[in-house]
Amino acid sequence: MARKKRKIPAPQKRVRILVVIAILLILINVYNISKLIIIANNREKAKNLNTAEVTGSENITAEEIEQNAEERELEGLKDADERTRIQQYCGTFIRHIENGEYDKAYDLLYPDFKNNYFKTLEDFTKYVQEKFPSDLILVSYDNIERQGQYYILFTTITSPLQPDYSMEERFFFVENDFNDFKVSFEVKQ
Repeated sequence: MARKKRKIPAPQKRVRILVVIAILLILINVYNISKLIIIANNREKAKNLNTAEVTGSENITAEEIEQNAEERELEGLKDADERTRIQQYCGTFIRHIENGEYDKAYDLLYPDFKNNYFKTLEDFTKYVQEKFPSDLILVSYDNIERQGQYYILFTTITSPLQPDYSMEERFFFVENDFNDFKVSFEVKQ
């Protein structure tokens, strides 16, 4: 005996479809809300972890911070190629000049160069203040050559705050070890 299919009236069919859609939407919303709760909890855990790290590191001294920075810089230099290292040395020298730390820049000068051109820190400071920009210094590294133990770095020095300023400068570097270098440069008259 064949069963007869019972026909569902159209309004009941629509109600069933709407109920199924409503249940699906509820399930999707519950899923999204649970994901948001998990994300919020993870952020809170990360925030608490960072706060604990900061609180635990409040006793770090300035010397320890500087030592850590120097160690990271040294590790970076060991992984770098010659050109990158020499450019970084040049950047260090220029940064000292830019920040008005003339004594630190003066200490980086090659001894014979220092004796020939800048016997005193005052001589060096006067020269730098006359020839280099007094504010923001930009260095374009044009070329590098190596002659024995010497690196010659060809640069163009500019300043965005002095649009008419431009100086081509050759720097000469001797690298004794990683981050142990001496510099000299072409003195302009």
